[in-house]
Amino acid sequence: MEKSKVRIEIYEGDPFSSACCGPGPRLTSTAAVEKLRRMLTERNEILRRLQEEYRDAITVKRETISQKRWDYPEYVRRLMFDGKPPPYIFVNESLIFMGRFPSYEEFVVLLKTRVSTNSKG
Repeated sequence: MEKSKVRIEIYEGDPFSSACCGPGPRLTSTAAVEKLRRMLTERNEILRRLQEEYRDAITVKRETISQKRWDYPEYVRRLMFDGKPPPYIFVNESLIFMGRFPSYEEFVVLLKTRVSTNSKG
């Protein structure tokens, strides 16, 4: 019997504030743009490492939240409507982080028990 994979869903806020053709009004300096670039690069690296290390045990879905879309799962829409700050990180539809992106080490701690539990099925 094939083991089921742990499903990670990440719903992030729009880093460009939904601005067309540029970084938007929040990024008014070179330092602010560089800080955003570092944050996005760090998040990408965390997910790349996780997908590499747990390639046979996890799936990752990552989306940017748009106020123009309404087809998110109910558990995501509820957080949006309640004004909760993104990002929202779910593991198998259970909210594990909200309002900040976990570090690589925090993801590993959360995945170790879930991956070992799923591999027994």
